[in-house]
Amino acid sequence: TFHHYFKQINLSMLGPVMSTDKIKLRPLSSERSLLTKCDGSARVRQGKSSALVGIWGPVDVRANREDPEKAVIETTVKGATGHGTPVDKVIEQAVTRVCEQVILTAAHPRTSFQVIVQIENDDGSILAVIMNALCLALMDAGVPMKGMFGAVSCVRKAEDQERHWDATGEEEQKADCQFVFVYNSEKEMIYSDYSGEFDIDQYMLVLQKGRQVAVDLWAFFREAFEKLLVKDVKYQMLLKSKP
Repeated sequence: TFHHYFKQINLSMLGPVMSTDKIKLRPLSSERSLLTKCDGSARVRQGKSSALVGIWGPVDVRANREDPEKAVIETTVKGATGHGTPVDKVIEQAVTRVCEQVILTAAHPRTSFQVIVQIENDDGSILAVIMNALCLALMDAGVPMKGMFGAVSCVRKAEDQERHWDATGEEEQKADCQFVFVYNSEKEMIYSDYSGEFDIDQYMLVLQKGRQVAVDLWAFFREAFEKLLVKDVKYQMLLKSKP
């Protein structure tokens, strides 16, 4: 497929990226362990876009869904309007595919990981926001993973062909094509989503630049992970101090 073909490309062999990019990510913030009835949760805000992800698992799975060799991923997306839409179904499929890529599902056969995504506000780049919240929620739940991952999004404006990263809803409406890339901690693309008209050269330019933009996410995730470790250590010390 298109996705799997480009996954094999050595990005270091590509030429320099054109200078028409508007690379200024919106303010990024996160909160973790927000939901008490799940194993892990996280909220990520990028600008005015916000998503909350809850994780349950590994948990028992229905017999007709059971896989004797690995855990299955069950994803539900709740839109900001409260009504399911075709876009929500597309997001569910994307979240499931990424989870299957990063979770060590073979370690938990005959079980499931349940992922609930609540889109709180969509002001652009919402799929990338969801993916970033998903990574932090999986970390918060202690789910065994191959490593961290992060998502970046990009649109190209129809009027001047400029590329805007982490686009707002208004910028998305003016775009003639959109891209979302999910990279693992080794800067390898593990998932991509795209729409609109573009050629292979344009795709490769955005793919290469996306890897560079994703570097900004690693510092954010590293800080979030360190805070999570500190919180866990303090909790364990508190338990040991009790008689």
